[in-house]
Amino acid sequence: MADQPLLLDPELRTGKLPNGFTYYIRRNKTPQKRVMMYLAVKAGSILETDQQRGVAHFVEHMSFNGTKHFPKKELSNYLEKSGVRFGADLNANTGPDETVYQLPLPSDNPELLANGLQIMRDWAQEANIEAEDVARERHVILEEKRYRQGLQQRYEEQSIPVYTNQSRYSSRLPIGTEPVLQKVTAEQIRSFYKDWYRPNLEAILVVGDIDVDQMEKDIKAKFSDLKNPVKEKERPAYRATLTGKNQYMQFIDPEWGGIAVEVVMKQQQSRMLSTSDYRNNLMKTLLSQMISARFRQMPFVSFTSITGGLMSMSVNVNSKPAETGPALQSVWLELRRMEEQGFTAAELERVKKNHQEKMAEAWKEKDKTSSETLIRPYLTHFLTGDIAPGITRENELTTELLPEISLSEINDLMKAYVKDTDRDIIVKGSEENKAFLPDEATILGWIEAVYTAPLTPFVDDVQDLPLLSDTPKPGRITVDEPVEKAGLQKITLSNGLNVLLKKTDFQNDQVLFKGFAEGGASLSDDADYLSALNAANVVVASGAGNYNAQQLSKYLSGRQLQVSPFINDTYQGFGGSSTKAELSTALEVVHAYVTAPRKDQEAFNILMSRSKDQLLNRSNGPAQVFSDTVALVLGNNHIRRRPQTMKSLESLQLDKAYEIYKKRFADASAFTFVFVGNMDLETMRPLLEKYLGSLPSTGAKEQIRDVGINIPPGRITKTVYNGAVQKSSVLLAYSGAFDYTFDHTIQMNALADALKISLTERLRDQEGGTYTPNVQMTLSRYPKSRFGLLISFDCAVQNVEKLIASAQDELDKMRKTGPSEEHLQKFKAARRIGLQTGSTNNEFWLDYLTGQVMNKESLTQFFDYGAALNQLSVKSVQQAAANFIQDKNYVRLVLMPEKTNH
Repeated sequence: MADQPLLLDPELRTGKLPNGFTYYIRRNKTPQKRVMMYLAVKAGSILETDQQRGVAHFVEHMSFNGTKHFPKKELSNYLEKSGVRFGADLNANTGPDETVYQLPLPSDNPELLANGLQIMRDWAQEANIEAEDVARERHVILEEKRYRQGLQQRYEEQSIPVYTNQSRYSSRLPIGTEPVLQKVTAEQIRSFYKDWYRPNLEAILVVGDIDVDQMEKDIKAKFSDLKNPVKEKERPAYRATLTGKNQYMQFIDPEWGGIAVEVVMKQQQSRMLSTSDYRNNLMKTLLSQMISARFRQMPFVSFTSITGGLMSMSVNVNSKPAETGPALQSVWLELRRMEEQGFTAAELERVKKNHQEKMAEAWKEKDKTSSETLIRPYLTHFLTGDIAPGITRENELTTELLPEISLSEINDLMKAYVKDTDRDIIVKGSEENKAFLPDEATILGWIEAVYTAPLTPFVDDVQDLPLLSDTPKPGRITVDEPVEKAGLQKITLSNGLNVLLKKTDFQNDQVLFKGFAEGGASLSDDADYLSALNAANVVVASGAGNYNAQQLSKYLSGRQLQVSPFINDTYQGFGGSSTKAELSTALEVVHAYVTAPRKDQEAFNILMSRSKDQLLNRSNGPAQVFSDTVALVLGNNHIRRRPQTMKSLESLQLDKAYEIYKKRFADASAFTFVFVGNMDLETMRPLLEKYLGSLPSTGAKEQIRDVGINIPPGRITKTVYNGAVQKSSVLLAYSGAFDYTFDHTIQMNALADALKISLTERLRDQEGGTYTPNVQMTLSRYPKSRFGLLISFDCAVQNVEKLIASAQDELDKMRKTGPSEEHLQKFKAARRIGLQTGSTNNEFWLDYLTGQVMNKESLTQFFDYGAALNQLSVKSVQQAAANFIQDKNYVRLVLMPEKTNH
């Protein structure tokens, strides 16, 4: 195929105004009555001077603190009243090269739509950036910086210079530096804003259920008079470039567990401008999938984009201190096998088939793809110039190009990626393990030794057998009745298994399902808890029917389906998805996992080895220690909530796990299966009879056992001292018995949402004490009706007591006077939008129906939610708060550093 330039998606309308402002508009009806707007600015932290480090991110914060038409906090306040939640919906992100604001809106409200464009216009050039707001927001940003302090941030700061070859990107992390953030003035922030927030560096992207012609007119009217600066600064294009040199780095940190080695082999990031670029990208995708399959989907080797225009193939190995050499060599031996012997034709055909099927499936859903998915490639086009051809063209290109990609090309590409230049070696460990950290010469010696070791050929373990040895003997349908209000078909099979079918047209070719029964690990003894909790993983690693796990993966490759058995604390079952055509195979896989699970000692040993490696490399830092403490205290110090140790891991036994698995799936009569999607009900019935109606049944119908893992009663206070970072974490928990009714659940959820808004306003906006206070409400009906209200935040050590007092004061107000009318309105608006978008979404219906069955609630309750929201009042929420939330059941957990700086 001759190389041709790629063209932008024909479904997309683009244009550039005389002032250089760019627009992208596309009509899309998924979800209905919704639109996604982005404002993209080609300005990020890379443009900061040394005296401005952190200012690009500061501008982003200030854009929410007041604009010309929405002064002070009126912007987020106005949007939240319309059901757009700050943080969850309304958000922004600052990167090195760009700042992007996102605003999802209802599109059937003309006033809101017009104001959405006005907000975008205000962000583009009319943010207020006033001194008093800067002074207040400074504390929030410093708290955000504190919130990010930890192992990951420390690693980024030290490793980015290596990854980006000491380019400018290495000194421009968007969060900035404390000296700048402490002193930067409103005038300095405005200066950056005026220099770089200008129309010839900006674009608006609008994708959703809108009239494209009208939107284009509105954009031209609203944005044409934006002005570029008279003395315009040149926007430099910064890149990280290849040097041809190799680098070595040690990262030593007290929180790092075990030893890790990363070998990063770098290439220039490829562009996406022509059909040959698309073909090259396709080859890289196939290669990545083939490598992943060789390593049994374990992330030993990954392809990663690096900031600044580089990409890499990275080898990652974690090990015990004295076992790093053998661990790295075992991975590198597999790489050498691929490099020298190449892949097999069968491996290439499998990934080609898989990729073609995925692309064809995406094309089938082209008119049902979410606006949020569609908008991302358009954003990339504006920021980088990479072409977004659209799914129809991508499907055509895939069909044309895939067959002609040869095995020799893939094998050559593999050799090109395994480089001995532009290679970084990063070794990670703690001070305690410093003596075990290999130097560069040692690692190179290990790799060189791999190339002198004997090399056996790769064996592609493929079978051509039916999945099941015996054809299932179908059961029969004994009950088949509609639940018309909910658009459901309710079926009972002769073995007692219940099925709910909800036919939808929200996606063209998607069926989601979940099967579940009460019990889970709760029915096992404490001594067998780990074996029970991991039993499904053990079986998945072993396989089912006539296939081990690797053979099953190959047997199913190219088929668009996924089936996963699970066992958690309270339930066992299956989660899955498939196309209409593959439903039969998906149900056959379910049948195989129930009736013919396999037990494989070698697979179990690999699973155990990986679990031990993960445990060994688990961070031993303050966040992990505090998280373990929270789990244990809120779990009533139950043995099942104790942190995992090497000793507890040894209690996991293959025979016991297998026995528990078989027991948990022995009684089909206890199961309910929910199917949601575009299925043909007449075709479904015989499939249900064949694959689910034939499952074994005992009629036992076991129930969840209450093992006593509840937030304990009484007042509990505990402070954990760990780490050196001057940061505290706070968790406050209120809990107790709960009268589980429909109205009470809505009242308690309203309470949690309103409390989060009031805590954000007070702890973050007024007191500048924390970046992001969180409120979580858990409501359970079985095995006991209980509630848990959790309030959490990070803050400076010296602010702990003050912020706890403020949080408790806000909760007290909730109990005495209830939420403000405004906060309650925000909750109602967000829920109404959630119901509207949820009602046209398969995942929503699957979760809703599953929850209703588990809680033994009416299947048609969804249709009463609007009326219940209308009935919800300040008084009813206040009464729920006063009735259920008692100070006598209160847990206060605080993390403090071991040494406090004052």
